Amino acid sequence: MGFSRQGMGTAALLLVIGTALSRVLGIVRETAIAYQFGATAQTDAYLVALIVPMAISSIVIGALATAFIPVFTEYRLQSGEKEAWAIGNAVINLAALILFIAAIIYFLTAPFFIALVAPGLAPEAGRLAVDLSRLLSSVIILNGLIGIANALLRSYHHFTYPAFAGLLHNLGMISGTLFLGGALGISGLAIGALVGLAANLLILFVPLSQQKKLYQPTMCGLRHPGTKKIGLLLLPIIIGSAAGQINLLVDRSLASGLTEGSISALNFADRLVGLPMGIFVASATTAAYPFLAEQAALKNMHELRRIFSEGLRMLWFIIFPLVVGLLILDEPIVRLLFERGAFDAAATNLTSVALFYYSLGILAHAASAMLSSVYFALQDTATPIKLGLLSVGLNIILNLILVGYMAHAGLALATSIAGTVTCILLAITLRRRLGHLDGRRMLRSVGKFALASLLMGIAVSVAYGYSAAFFDATIFAHQLLQVGGLISLGGAVYFVTAALLRTEELVWLSRRVREKLLPGKTG
Repeated sequence: MGFSRQGMGTAALLLVIGTALSRVLGIVRETAIAYQFGATAQTDAYLVALIVPMAISSIVIGALATAFIPVFTEYRLQSGEKEAWAIGNAVINLAALILFIAAIIYFLTAPFFIALVAPGLAPEAGRLAVDLSRLLSSVIILNGLIGIANALLRSYHHFTYPAFAGLLHNLGMISGTLFLGGALGISGLAIGALVGLAANLLILFVPLSQQKKLYQPTMCGLRHPGTKKIGLLLLPIIIGSAAGQINLLVDRSLASGLTEGSISALNFADRLVGLPMGIFVASATTAAYPFLAEQAALKNMHELRRIFSEGLRMLWFIIFPLVVGLLILDEPIVRLLFERGAFDAAATNLTSVALFYYSLGILAHAASAMLSSVYFALQDTATPIKLGLLSVGLNIILNLILVGYMAHAGLALATSIAGTVTCILLAITLRRRLGHLDGRRMLRSVGKFALASLLMGIAVSVAYGYSAAFFDATIFAHQLLQVGGLISLGGAVYFVTAALLRTEELVWLSRRVREKLLPGKTG
């Protein structure tokens, strides 16, 4: 095969670097959008227009990546490439056909969907959302095909292109905002997004073109047992993914009836929370999943537990201080990144409040992602989906209760509470199935993470209080120095404390860095 097979450590490193670059560009993108359009009705209209296209393509991406990779890997290892690609061709071509049909239907029915998902939008914003929806209908096709391409590449443990191709999407959106936004308004952002997605897809075809002899534009393999197996796995995943999108729909629908800019504030806050989630959580779970699938196929439960335990402990080691930092520095971070141009102090307040409550659920969402990867590797899609549906119901109930008391902040808090409940139920159920999850080792590590993060939080809080007298919050250079200094202080306190506590994950990380920088001199 023409793919370059990469190990789990290399895969994780590539994905962290690629995702970090993409997320940094994502923050630049959001900053550009905030500057050009602010937290206004037209930004709300754009975000509403994206709900259905992103929901449909996300369902396809999530379902295929989850169900396709373990079955395709199983047949490739046990029956060979030809047999695996008989399944692959049927699934790929059928998914592409469904995406095209869905895009056409959405283009024709855009007014109905906009009225459904955001009934509280003002009439002018609603009309703009309909126009943007039709323009963005092809996102369904482009994003879905990108997901299919990424799933294929990851099946072969090839992560380079998936790690870096997404940069083009962000570059397209930034260019559309800055160079077309002035003349075309928010439509310039939509055009930039489409160009960026098209470029992303074309780049992924470069390594896939090496396998053109195996790909066939046919669906003859639909009756193959492997294809039927994927179909059985897909159904609960699609239901769960659709239910997850219902959460977004309910959030946006309720927020559309609140203060103007509430939808945008939730989006900007979610993007900031997505920084650690995307860089570390998505990278770790994406890198670990094919290896978990292989161990599950080989019935090696001991190795599967080891991969899960090490992955989750390393995730939490990195994410614990990030969560504490976001909780303490929510407002100065939002002000530094977004408060300029059309994004004013009121928008900063709306966004920072949402960021605080979203941040409460980051640790649980990280653990849930890793737990779900184990279930899916075991080809058990029903259990996490059932628990996910319970979470969706809880989230909606909490949304309806909390929005009346806390406005858009209540929507963010509901997401965090529901995510935490789901995480606990996933862990309890998986522990019963596997016997144990290396729990004592995890608790020992988590205790050290929590103590180091607590000391870091105290140091940053005290320094933040004193620094207010020396920095002018209206001057960008002062904002940068203040936030940068506080983050540096927090990082130093956390890592020094972790070192004094002899945290196992820091020792492992230090050893790997030395191995890369000084090969042969680590003994």
